[in-house]
Amino acid sequence: MSGCVRLKLLTFNVHNLGRADNSDARTYKTKIEYLADVLGRLDPDVAVIDEVREAGSFDELADRLGRFPHRFLGDAPPVNRKIQIGILSKLPILEHGQWREFPAALPGPDGEAMRLGFRRVMPWLRLELPNGETLLVVAVHLKSRRAAADEIPETETPRRRRLLGRSLSSLIRIAEAAGLRCLLDEAMDRKTAGHYVVLGDFNDAPNSIALSLVMGLEDEEGSELVQSEERRLFPTSWRVPAERAFSYVGRGQRHLFDHILVSQRLSLGLAAAGIESQLLEAERRRHSDHPEGYPRSDHAPVWAAFELPSRT
Repeated sequence: MSGCVRLKLLTFNVHNLGRADNSDARTYKTKIEYLADVLGRLDPDVAVIDEVREAGSFDELADRLGRFPHRFLGDAPPVNRKIQIGILSKLPILEHGQWREFPAALPGPDGEAMRLGFRRVMPWLRLELPNGETLLVVAVHLKSRRAAADEIPETETPRRRRLLGRSLSSLIRIAEAAGLRCLLDEAMDRKTAGHYVVLGDFNDAPNSIALSLVMGLEDEEGSELVQSEERRLFPTSWRVPAERAFSYVGRGQRHLFDHILVSQRLSLGLAAAGIESQLLEAERRRHSDHPEGYPRSDHAPVWAAFELPSRT
């Protein structure tokens, strides 16, 4: 496409980015150098950085890269693990904010809707593209698949805490996905931007309930799939070869947990997509396995490149 505007998006769970998660300065320095090298080579215009553990480390990584004049880091949660989500951007920021709460409904005699807090606050940016259009970027890190056993009363047996904890993790993740979809609907109905993208670590597979909710796919009565073209989001992973379509390895199994979902008009400009799965080390997947520190990441970066008309 001649005279086009090129845009590259990337999401990368960098696995416990912070000094406290590395036992010595050498390991920490190696981690920063590794992440900066990977991000520098992939050279995105907008990058979502998941699993930031210390704000100072996020700034240090951005400063080392030296090519992102704009950055925004979501607040740390008041409880649970102190994990933050950051966004790096070469594009000017027109507006920024954070989604802290989402609408939810739980079964019960009242059946009333309520607002719950996201386990990890979701930062968002409204950016200006070189062709004058606008892009709303929402960064996510949904509830992990790890059993939330610590949230189950200690009066229960260890086995019951594990079982109930696994169920709770799935319920939280699905509820967060549905609430995120509600917030996206509101933003799209207000015509907040010309293009929309949601990207990050969803901790779930492409065919999961959580992903289908965020994408806006509804299973109506009669199993008829209803697609709202104005609100729907489309995955970019279909452009990735099947043998590379995984971003995480756990217990010998390959999973695609990190996703880039884009609105229809943006999806029409999708030129290429990739997952740097060659960077994964199957035998070194958990930080807890390496008390001396783990300078790499247990997730692979996921990216997508677009070509858009230079002027609308």
